[in-house]
Amino acid sequence: MKKTQFISTKALWLLLFGGVLSTQLAFGQQDYLVKGKIAGWPGKYIHFESQGNSPKKDSVLNKDGSFEFKGKIDGVTNAFLVAKGIDQPTFKFIFLEPGEIHINGTFEHLKEAKVTGSPKTTQYEAVKLKHTLINKQLDSLYNLLEGSPDVAKKDTWRASITKLQNDDVELSKAFVKQYPTNPGAVYELAGLSEKIGYSELKALHDQLDPKLKQSVQAQDVNQLVESLGNVELGKIATEIAQPDTTGKIIKLSDFRGKYVLVDFWASWCIPCRREHPNLVKAYSTYKDKGFEILGVSIDSKAEEWRWKRAIKNDAVTWTQISDLNGNKNAAAQAYAVQTIPANFLIDPTGKIVAKNLMGEKLQEKLKELFQ
Repeated sequence: MKKTQFISTKALWLLLFGGVLSTQLAFGQQDYLVKGKIAGWPGKYIHFESQGNSPKKDSVLNKDGSFEFKGKIDGVTNAFLVAKGIDQPTFKFIFLEPGEIHINGTFEHLKEAKVTGSPKTTQYEAVKLKHTLINKQLDSLYNLLEGSPDVAKKDTWRASITKLQNDDVELSKAFVKQYPTNPGAVYELAGLSEKIGYSELKALHDQLDPKLKQSVQAQDVNQLVESLGNVELGKIATEIAQPDTTGKIIKLSDFRGKYVLVDFWASWCIPCRREHPNLVKAYSTYKDKGFEILGVSIDSKAEEWRWKRAIKNDAVTWTQISDLNGNKNAAAQAYAVQTIPANFLIDPTGKIVAKNLMGEKLQEKLKELFQ
């Protein structure tokens, strides 16, 4: 089943734009110089923005696309060469490091502009390029799968897809191991969080440079790794307490003594809605035998009406809760939910005994437990 991704979502975007990074705080502020030329730059100004412990916004008049920015930073941080005042802000991302950095290229291909003088940017761009090439090959194979009735060819293409996906994972793992001080390792680790087992993810996280792990930007990944550890099979499920559709606070512990399927979904998630008939069937069959479902919606406050309508339209009769904080839903974060639908089966003692039971897998598990 194809799932709808919503937090990992979060993973790279927030890491790049919402967080901050500083990996050399002990060395104090150091000088940087960023200069270069982007041919065809639109607008009156060229903007440069840095984040981290040295946040700064600067701009120069756009004459021929040339620019020069100076300042001081506390180690390595995220920075952006930004074009504003156009239909959609366009940027070139770099890791800003002490020293002299050059950026040259054309606005038409801004994201591919050549960066020199920033080793960490060079390292990260190299692995991102390899990821891009693999994703292009994957897209081509998926298109072939959809357009061909040839069973033998489809088997071959599926095998190629699996190999490419494995290659992509190995790329990320190798980057984290080779460049544990590079901020890009945080992004690669976030991308691995749903592709490898927890023990391996934790081992890679442990290899990150201590200063990088202590950075504000790494806090999202640190929390993700911790949360994933808390939802391993056999662990006591973290308490959930959120309002139901009437505003009454419902707790997961209210269902202690029964098997509870904690189901994460959203009204806009098509795969989630497609799974509802399966849940309806399971609930009607086993609700009188000690089985409950606790639906946790990651809809936002603006989508509250859609959430309630979906409950009615899908004939959902089990308990539904949400803090209406969208992809910042506290329960979803505590359970390290990155794609939906996602679910966790909790036994009568409060332990997590299964995850992501969809379709027939759920029916088989419940039959095993209750018949």
